[in-house]
Amino acid sequence: MTHNFKKLVYLMTFTQVLILIGCQTTQSREQDLDRYLHTFIGQSSQKIQQQLNLKAMGYQTTNQVITTDNQLIYTILRPITIPVAGSNATIGNNAMGGPMIRYDTTAAEHYDVNFNCKVVFNLKNGVAESIDYQGKAC
Repeated sequence: MTHNFKKLVYLMTFTQVLILIGCQTTQSREQDLDRYLHTFIGQSSQKIQQQLNLKAMGYQTTNQVITTDNQLIYTILRPITIPVAGSNATIGNNAMGGPMIRYDTTAAEHYDVNFNCKVVFNLKNGVAESIDYQGKAC
């Protein structure tokens, strides 16, 4: 495989992964999360820690909740596997006879990337006043 062809295959794979990542983001899920979290505004830090259940909504979280006098911070994890094009790419024909690159994804090398979103409850006197989101996966 020539060097330029490898670059093309890598670029096409990376573009396909970005498209898939974008398609996996559901606006309604984020709105449901925001709506759910806002039900805790006006609640005490202790009550939030007892009742908040992000895993029940399908989110993967860290087990550690960061607590300070002014904030209560939860971290939502979004691990993503990005395949790396390489020797697993073959060229074949599509249904119309045109060239098509195919990938053996079962043996593909990949990068594991952990994106996260921090959900920050801003507290005043131990009571949640507002919520902020920090991170690339929010």
